[in-house]
Amino acid sequence: MTFEAQVSGMGSSPPRTTRAIHRGWWMVAISFLGLAFGQTSLAFLTLGVFMKPFNQEFGWTRGQVAIALSVGAFVLLFTTPVVGRIIDRVGARKILLPSMAAFGVSMCSMYFLTGSLIHFYFMFAVVGVVGAAANNVSYVRILSAWFVRHRGLSIGIASSGVAAGQSFGITLAQNVITDQGWRMAYVALGASVLLVGLPIVALFIKNDPKDVGLEPCGADDVAGEKISLGYYVSKAEALRMPVFWALIFLAFFMATALHGIQIHFVPLLLDAGLSPGQVTGLLVSVLSVGAIVGRVGTGFLFDRFFAPYVAIGVFGLPIIGLLLVLNHVGLWGLCAGAFFFGIGLGSESDVLGYFTSRYFGLKSMAELYGYIFGAFMAGSSAGPALYGIVQGKTGNYDTTLFASIGMLMFVCLVCAFLPRFKDKNNQAIADDIA
Repeated sequence: MTFEAQVSGMGSSPPRTTRAIHRGWWMVAISFLGLAFGQTSLAFLTLGVFMKPFNQEFGWTRGQVAIALSVGAFVLLFTTPVVGRIIDRVGARKILLPSMAAFGVSMCSMYFLTGSLIHFYFMFAVVGVVGAAANNVSYVRILSAWFVRHRGLSIGIASSGVAAGQSFGITLAQNVITDQGWRMAYVALGASVLLVGLPIVALFIKNDPKDVGLEPCGADDVAGEKISLGYYVSKAEALRMPVFWALIFLAFFMATALHGIQIHFVPLLLDAGLSPGQVTGLLVSVLSVGAIVGRVGTGFLFDRFFAPYVAIGVFGLPIIGLLLVLNHVGLWGLCAGAFFFGIGLGSESDVLGYFTSRYFGLKSMAELYGYIFGAFMAGSSAGPALYGIVQGKTGNYDTTLFASIGMLMFVCLVCAFLPRFKDKNNQAIADDIA
């Protein structure tokens, strides 16, 4: 139930309309669900569960399987900016819904996979093309339009759907693999998109609050800094800004460090002697909880403190987590490491989306975010494949764990030197205080 109360403005400011529960929070809930049934959570982050079944049936090594993820991520490097440009012109909804439908069908079609690696890689390329809009770029753009003051928190809550979807997808796939085999597991994942995710998103998602006669949530909130709705940077201007290229490098090394380990997380722990039940039933769940805490907590802190400084702390925690894994601590120590690592995993795309909206505004945000997210996917492409190759040559993951620690330290260093945001409407604050 919502209600409206008219409150008088200060000085010469016009009256404002506030809502007890703004409709934007419903967009957060729908975006959470959409990301839970999206490309990243159900196609990419479940791949580790299929590594051993593929090895048993086709003889494929983990490195060969991981290359499929690299193929999909490499395709996204090119498709995401194009999708972003279309979103900026026609809105997210018109491209998001067909993308979800095509993604669900492509997942179901994995049932017909042959023993050819070329076929396998081709299917992940298809997933990368058709599912490009069923990803962060659509939902981050939608929520950036719906929220001003609470933008960080809204993106964080919605993005935790990826972690929830990963936990759901891994559990579903593992159970179906055990009972009916990996082919039916892919059908189950695709069917969940078509029968659950797509209908709900189609019914409720809206591009912009103006489409339903509303202002963005927090547009009239003058506590703290106020974000100017009129601020934006064109694509041409953004490409000349050092901060844009800093975000490109940040995205690449962040993704390489985190996703390089994440995709191998299940086999890494199985190699350490843990049972499949311990890994999928406990540690993956702990990692997912950490990711949810990271996404929501990071978004909450972004709205209250300078976001790059928050990011330093967020990406420092996975370093601690990886050190715990390297020191071969017991099960509960690994749980702590998984939780810390999950916090970093939960924050990566939130950091990039929030930074993009604050540094460049909304006019060309989806396309600019597409380029930055493309760099992120390039790292997601390189990391798992390289880490799989290194594991195949060394027989363990120690070298890759050290590499991730070094890259995360670099990410923290870049965040320390990012400039202040320039989208603050200081004059509006002064007028309201006067």
